[in-house]
Amino acid sequence: MKKKITGIAAVMLVLPVFIVGTMYNIAVTKASEYQAMANDTQFGSTIVNANRGAILDVNGKILAQSATVYNIVLDPKLLYDIDDEAVREKALQNTAMVLSEELADVQPEDITALFEKYAKYHWASVAKKIEKPTVDKILSRLQELEVKSGIVYTELDTKRYYPQGEAAAAVIGFTNYDGDGIYGIEKYYNSYLKGVNGKIVSAQDANGNVMPYKNDKIYDAQDGNSIYLTIDMNLQYYCEKYLEEQVMTNKARNRGSAVMMNCNTGEILAMATTPGFDLNDRNAIFSPADLEILAAISDEEEYDETYAVLREKQWKNKAITEIYNPGSVFKVVTGSAALEEKVIDLHSTFNCTGELIVGGLEMNCWSSRAHGTQDFQTAMRNSCNPVFMQIGLRLGAEKFNKYLTAYGFTEKTGIDLPGESDGITFDVTTGGPVELAASSFGQTNKITPIQMITAYAAVINGGYLVTPHIASQIVDSDGNIVKSFGTTVKRQVISEETSAIMREVLENVVNVNSGSNAYIKGYAIGGKSGTSEKLEENLAEGRDDLYVSSYCGFAPADDPEIICIVMVDEPMATDQYGAQIYYGSLIAAPGVAGIFKEALPYLGYYPEYTEEELASMDITVPSLEGQIAVTASSTAESLGLKTEIIGKGSTVMMQVPASGSSLPRGGKIILYTEDDIAEEFTKVPDVRGLAPAAVNETLTNADLNLMMGDGASQNPNSTASSQNYEPGTTVPSGTIIEVYFTVKDEG
Repeated sequence: MKKKITGIAAVMLVLPVFIVGTMYNIAVTKASEYQAMANDTQFGSTIVNANRGAILDVNGKILAQSATVYNIVLDPKLLYDIDDEAVREKALQNTAMVLSEELADVQPEDITALFEKYAKYHWASVAKKIEKPTVDKILSRLQELEVKSGIVYTELDTKRYYPQGEAAAAVIGFTNYDGDGIYGIEKYYNSYLKGVNGKIVSAQDANGNVMPYKNDKIYDAQDGNSIYLTIDMNLQYYCEKYLEEQVMTNKARNRGSAVMMNCNTGEILAMATTPGFDLNDRNAIFSPADLEILAAISDEEEYDETYAVLREKQWKNKAITEIYNPGSVFKVVTGSAALEEKVIDLHSTFNCTGELIVGGLEMNCWSSRAHGTQDFQTAMRNSCNPVFMQIGLRLGAEKFNKYLTAYGFTEKTGIDLPGESDGITFDVTTGGPVELAASSFGQTNKITPIQMITAYAAVINGGYLVTPHIASQIVDSDGNIVKSFGTTVKRQVISEETSAIMREVLENVVNVNSGSNAYIKGYAIGGKSGTSEKLEENLAEGRDDLYVSSYCGFAPADDPEIICIVMVDEPMATDQYGAQIYYGSLIAAPGVAGIFKEALPYLGYYPEYTEEELASMDITVPSLEGQIAVTASSTAESLGLKTEIIGKGSTVMMQVPASGSSLPRGGKIILYTEDDIAEEFTKVPDVRGLAPAAVNETLTNADLNLMMGDGASQNPNSTASSQNYEPGTTVPSGTIIEVYFTVKDEG
């Protein structure tokens, strides 16, 4: 009995301690946790979405912006609270009818099922991100059909719009369904753009209904910041225009990319990938070639897998995510390193026999003929592989590797875009002389276009490696600057003196013999082309015709500011004789020239012609109609043009070419002096493959005028590569035939 009393006493003593401890734990230790649980039961919250910040180009043109849209929501409980069964059934049918007719992919049975499934609840989602006109029409129709107000209601939301469509799509990127950036600028600067959602906290009854209360807590949303880019959409247009022209004309299998950058600051002025995609319809396959691939697939599972791969590919920014062998463009790195280390100078001579034996392996020049003895400048102009192999071997593996690192090839550039790839570079500890020799002319290392243009900029800007960047500044919703982005210099790779020598050498590459394929009258441009064989891909596919064609140019050559690289991956086009066209000088150089021809005047750089250029300038055809024929002839001849008078009248009634056209000096104007005289016609000959002098003679004999484009038209070694009229076309005598000339080389 005594033991029982002792036990009871012990329990009575412990129990109060346990109760007090539990109460302390609830009231103090876990007070906030239980308070939150109580609040969840007693209070409801409504999310107030923040507006995502805009993305704008350097001039304030909107590239991405958010606008208010609406989510369509049902209140099933409110429907089933209607006592009159006939009224309730009619409201359900009318609601199902209106929503299915106004919303895509919504069927009447879908609405009925939602009402039944969530009959005890006040919320069931029907559709998200619906634009206001559609919402207004839905609510108006329901009101006309006397559907009880509140059975269908809306919630505010936002939707992302891209006013420029496909322009700079790979750079801008896009958001997912939840509004978070997953590609491009949208992803990289997501934390700045997204803002912070707000909420309204309200009391609610036991059934979850909000009870109006004047002391509801409102937490305002904080709108996201907007980002101004360094990209200029006018320059972006030029890059995309000429890149697309080269990709399409040369039938590139694996897209192309172009980057324009301020070589001194690292500001990205334009960045393009072609074919791209439309940001407002990003799931649609954009490339005609990819659409053909899909069209040939009948198996549904294979189709879906291929579609997913192609869609992912088109979203990627080729300039930063894909690596390639740069080819001869890389020779500017090898050359500048050798000059800086003083293992060569401008007067150093080398011999090219068409091949070089390295480590027992015969390594050939790109050219089928030997270049013979050359100095450094001539070797760069000829893009002679054996010479640059010799230069690389003079440098040695350690010094070569030193400049690979210094120029940034062993690390990412740090550009403010997601998905930048690492390059694959020659390893000095494992490679031998063959790898070093191949690396010297750009065949072994694999890099991204953004790495190549960044290193090239350092070669010609005084030697400074700058970090490329695409954001200019971030501003808040009130226009206050949150963050600005300036120039970041990582290091000086080569001296100002070496850089000046390289600028002169590369300008000579463009201007030699009065013009390369990147030559533009009135402008001092420097540049270098590159052609690399895709050895691994050729081996994997059992072929030998896969190449990468590229060109990197800069202007003004003596004091550079603008640098541009164009890369066309796996060109498959052939010339009129069936030979494949793949040299960078033939494919990518005209792209850079086209971009510069429009971009430089836009940026305030105007042509300054030499006396030689002025002498070869085209002449604007004067208006001669209505003049006395003899007087008209004298007028034309005083300008350096020839005339041919057809008819017995004394007054010029018609002229070909028309006034305002451009003719080269010595071109001919045909003057008709009778109203009813039959106009003379001729057939356009095929001048492709002919030298400039032969083209001029052929067209003159056909009673046609020749107008030469820029590029290599003044180079006696050039040949006609294209003409604006198809051979055999019948045209009026005197018609101007525009012919573009190119030099088939690797310079």
